[in-house]
Amino acid sequence: MSISAIDPHLKQAYSMTYSLSVQRELPSDVFLEVAYVGNQARHLMRKPDINMPSISTMLANQTLPTAQKATALDTLRPYKGYSTINMFLSDAISNYNALQIYATKRKGDLTLTGSYTLSKNLTDSGGGNEDVRNSGSSDNTEDATMRFLNYGPALFDHRHIFVATFNYRLPFFRSESGFLGETLGGWELGGLTQVQSGGPFTVTGNSTFAGLTLPSSSRRRADYLGGPVQIDGPNATQWFNSAAFAPAPDGRLGNSGAGLVRGPGLYKWDFSLRKEFGLGREDVKLQFRADLVNAFNHTNFRFSSQTSELVNNTNISSGDYGHPTTAGPPRQIQLGMRLTF
Repeated sequence: MSISAIDPHLKQAYSMTYSLSVQRELPSDVFLEVAYVGNQARHLMRKPDINMPSISTMLANQTLPTAQKATALDTLRPYKGYSTINMFLSDAISNYNALQIYATKRKGDLTLTGSYTLSKNLTDSGGGNEDVRNSGSSDNTEDATMRFLNYGPALFDHRHIFVATFNYRLPFFRSESGFLGETLGGWELGGLTQVQSGGPFTVTGNSTFAGLTLPSSSRRRADYLGGPVQIDGPNATQWFNSAAFAPAPDGRLGNSGAGLVRGPGLYKWDFSLRKEFGLGREDVKLQFRADLVNAFNHTNFRFSSQTSELVNNTNISSGDYGHPTTAGPPRQIQLGMRLTF
């Protein structure tokens, strides 16, 4: 029987945020801000299986004579009568450090903005779905007491993020009156560019340890064999150096860290064209808008999940190992009209 439980001594999570920024008005009406932002969080939630046999127990069981050796994991669990006991604990931590740069330029009918963030977000909290050995809703590990093995980049850790926008009030035919000015004048063109590096994923191998089969939701860490993890020119058939990892031997933990592989990033360009038409009364207007999402139809590859760092794409025993299996939406065009009164 599997159950979930809550630590009766849960502590309130808290965070400490600190920053230092410099702002300056540059020539040509450019405003620039450069900032360092940091954050430390304590008593974050995690949900390990506290009924998992310890590493030492499973290794000791393996040395016993065959007649005395346990063959099922449940017989070695500390709390008899239960299989998994997923306990909500409040002992996890996180830290965030970032360089943030923001610039904007406003001149006449044109407005430009751009921002770049170089950041690192580390944690030992599974966050519900990002534990290094479980793709389910809990933090099952080979040994729940070794929380430090989960310390690594958070699931939402994207080291590089760039965002740029523009809005331009087109000057054509604005001074015209009559039908020509009403139909061809007053249009606005806008754009949004988003570029970010990929999130972290953990390489896993087999689901047995010391001759025992671990729960189906658990995946053991793989061994890192050396060499570069990321490759030049990743594509749909190979995203990272899959030969750099191998299943860990049955008698010890894998030596690879959490979040060693970086998945596909995001490259997206959106544009919009809009105009507001008067309908004879000042309080009645009709707005037309055309949106072009992923305008250049760039293929944004994805691993099988964006909410867990344990995916088949980084599972050595899976046929999907080493390459992406899905992609983001293609180009989309949306036309709309809105009447306000």
